[in-house]
Amino acid sequence: MRGLILMLALLTGSAFGFPGMNQAGDDPALQRFVQLTFPQDLDVIELKDLEGEAVPLSSYKGKVVVLNLWATWCPPCVRELPSLARFRTKLESQGAVVLPVAIDRDPAVVAPFLKELGLESFSTLYDTTDAVGQVLPTDLVPATFILNEQGQLVAFVRSFVDWDNPKVQQLIENYLDK
Repeated sequence: MRGLILMLALLTGSAFGFPGMNQAGDDPALQRFVQLTFPQDLDVIELKDLEGEAVPLSSYKGKVVVLNLWATWCPPCVRELPSLARFRTKLESQGAVVLPVAIDRDPAVVAPFLKELGLESFSTLYDTTDAVGQVLPTDLVPATFILNEQGQLVAFVRSFVDWDNPKVQQLIENYLDK
């Protein structure tokens, strides 16, 4: 039931009216982030790597995960990717995992696109079947979902994020200290 209520709140944009959901701060960079007072368990989510092999999200339990949905056809995603790549390096050196997930229907378009952006070494997973969308809303990208070490949803933002912003970085890094 809690999962259904969470999904409805996310889809309708009424997320701030759901008990236990709070804005991350008054700073404009943080206003779209929603932090959950009560972490939410997620159903099984299975992504794919470049070779089409299954990558269960549960395999990252024990680490804080930043799950970022993006697409080649999404201008805000394109704008966001370079700063996410820079932040990924910093965050992963602290023990977290950043999982970019391309939601393009054809994974073959992703590598040339990343090369064109100068991000040829930027690895990404793929969700061509909307597996994430069975559990979390994927109607708006970019979207980022923060999972705690137990694999529970603790925060999300469904909008462009400037990952170079120190306040945004601190917000995510705070989950490493918990």
